[in-house]
Amino acid sequence: MNSFASPLAPEQRPSTRDETLPESRPSLPSERFPLGRLPRVLRPRDLTVLCLFAVLLINNVQTVSVAGGGSLLYWTLGFLCFLVPSALVCAQLYRLFPGEGAVYLWANRAFGNFWDTFLGFFCNWWPGAIGLTVEAEAAVASIQGLNSDWLSLPWEQGVAAILILLVAQLLSALSQRWLQRILNVVFSAYALMFALVGLAGLGWLLSGQPLRGDFSAQSWQLSPSSLPVLAIVTVALLGVAVPLNMGGEVVDPRRSERYLLWGTLIIIAGYLFATFGVLAVLSPAELKEPAFVSVLFSHVFGDRIGHVISICYYLTMLVYFVCATAAYNAMFARLLFVAGLDRRLPRALARLNASGVPFNAMLWQTSINIIFLIVIFFIAPVVPNQELALTVFLVVINGASVIWDIAMISLFLCGILLCSRHSRRLRQRWVVPPPLFYLAAVLGIILTGVAIGCTFFAGSPVPEVLNNEDWGFWVLLFVLASLTVGAIYSFLVPEAEDLAALLPMPSSDPVVGSPLAASFPEQEVSRATAVPGALAGGPGQGRPLQGRASHQPEPAPWPRPGSVPGPRGWKL
Repeated sequence: MNSFASPLAPEQRPSTRDETLPESRPSLPSERFPLGRLPRVLRPRDLTVLCLFAVLLINNVQTVSVAGGGSLLYWTLGFLCFLVPSALVCAQLYRLFPGEGAVYLWANRAFGNFWDTFLGFFCNWWPGAIGLTVEAEAAVASIQGLNSDWLSLPWEQGVAAILILLVAQLLSALSQRWLQRILNVVFSAYALMFALVGLAGLGWLLSGQPLRGDFSAQSWQLSPSSLPVLAIVTVALLGVAVPLNMGGEVVDPRRSERYLLWGTLIIIAGYLFATFGVLAVLSPAELKEPAFVSVLFSHVFGDRIGHVISICYYLTMLVYFVCATAAYNAMFARLLFVAGLDRRLPRALARLNASGVPFNAMLWQTSINIIFLIVIFFIAPVVPNQELALTVFLVVINGASVIWDIAMISLFLCGILLCSRHSRRLRQRWVVPPPLFYLAAVLGIILTGVAIGCTFFAGSPVPEVLNNEDWGFWVLLFVLASLTVGAIYSFLVPEAEDLAALLPMPSSDPVVGSPLAASFPEQEVSRATAVPGALAGGPGQGRPLQGRASHQPEPAPWPRPGSVPGPRGWKL
């Protein structure tokens, strides 16, 4: 009998005999949130689309392809040492502890108090919240791709980016079912354009044209000077775990991990195919053009047809990045939502609107990014140095990527710690054999550490404005300032023991729908039928069994759409 099961195979459940119970640490209130109050609409296909929105970005192809033919090698190393390990760790942890705000939940189970908020919540949420600005800026760049004379002034770009954030906010206020339908359709058009870049390169070669990219032997050599490119690849592949922020809204938790398989395969195929197309058609100098895709289409299809295709491409990109902003807003707002449920943020952030989505949490993220855009495009350009706006943007975005890298290291450590701690429960439920799993986690930690180091020491991307020493100083200052704020906040919030007191839970019987109950459904059903008044449900759903704890008071009702959870004393 095999000792592990693939994500596509039916789940093989171990015997419940001689199994150790989960650790006795009190569960968070958000783990016992009745998931019937959240619309469970996400299927594996939907999670795959959300994963691709987070990871598959055409701009990354241009950035990495500057390295020439060796970029294909760097992509491959990134896939093997970071993307695949990320997917394996997420799949394995989700089998152990499914739920809303999964990365935050895993950090709580692995590290306990303080670190769950600092690593699981703050270091995952803060870079994603700032990421809305990146998506909005990409939409502005798509408008400029239609006509280089449009939005040439900083204030015009700022106004356009703010409008894009507001449109995305309106989209994310829709029910998740309707938003997901829009995202699925838009991503289909985006995938067509992504594939067209690769097909253009293939058609270029089949027509007898030579390779125009740098495929020299020197471009394939691995050396310490190659590490910055490998770091860029690593940062480009961040985000596989982001859809699991909505892990409590999936239709079938046992099938949801399939998105990690299909998402990983599509990301690998998409990046390799598009990189090949770009390298086949464009010279190294043309690769540095902002409108490199227009140049590619002109070479392959001619000026007239290429211009028409370019217009279709940039219109598709505009719609795509507006929807990507909405998708980012929705996914990262779930971390604010569970933190609000756990009374670690103001309770208003856990308010659900009439569509069953945390509107206030998404509005808070939009407001943060609008303030950031005002600083970049309206305040920074006033100073004599006109390049300050770009410098501030690059420092903040690179600093945020370092914080996200720290969160990824904590995710790999969660995988190692939790899977070691619960190895008996994982018999016959491993995604891959345990030695391969632990090796993948270690490789992920190493490559993420390389990415962090290169961010500081690889040199300034704008040396004419900020030299290498100043670049490292300002990025480090932003990172330390952010981590200090996160550490102070994590120190001040209630601990798990205090949170557990908010919702009574008996000491002996497990919570119906807890990770243990989710692992052994047969045991859950037998307990629910044997104890009157028990409520059965999926992961994180239901109330404590009432058999030996009938003296416990009834917990306060959880929020319905439009209501506010939490103690009465919490006010904005």
